[in-house]
Amino acid sequence: MTGSRTRLVPTALLMTLGLAVLAAALPAAAQTANSPFASFKHDSTLPIEVTSESLSVNQTRKIATFSGKVVAGQGTLRLTAAKIEIHYDADASQSDSQTGRIRLMKATGGVFLSNGSEAAEGQWAEYDVIKGIITMGGNVLLTQGENAISGQSLWIDLNAGIGKIEGRVKTVFQPARKDGGN
Repeated sequence: MTGSRTRLVPTALLMTLGLAVLAAALPAAAQTANSPFASFKHDSTLPIEVTSESLSVNQTRKIATFSGKVVAGQGTLRLTAAKIEIHYDADASQSDSQTGRIRLMKATGGVFLSNGSEAAEGQWAEYDVIKGIITMGGNVLLTQGENAISGQSLWIDLNAGIGKIEGRVKTVFQPARKDGGN
């Protein structure tokens, strides 16, 4: 009988601890889903498609420069700018293409980034494709519906759906309407 009781106590203890952990995790999960960076969570392994008015390639430096109304898309993520430089690996054997694997995108001039209901704009942006990190700067404005956050720089981890805004941050949050609308 003592042996049965010994087995029940750890099982009950584990269930109690499990429920406590679950209860503590639910508010954190809800906060993540409502964070201003949550919809930027993204699969950075998807193919990247770029359209522009012109393209120049410097094979020696391993840089492709797209200019004029540039739109780069990866899944639902869209990056638009006047100019985007794409830096790729020198070793084409690391990729299916002859140009090598894309490792970095640098956007300048009226940069706009969107994914789902969120959008960000600034003067420049860098997208580290390998790490799934976007850094944006120059009077950044992040919008999510009617809510807005502004600052000098923005950092987003697309894999985790987290981010940070720095440099005299200003936030405007719209309260939920009494009728249940946003």
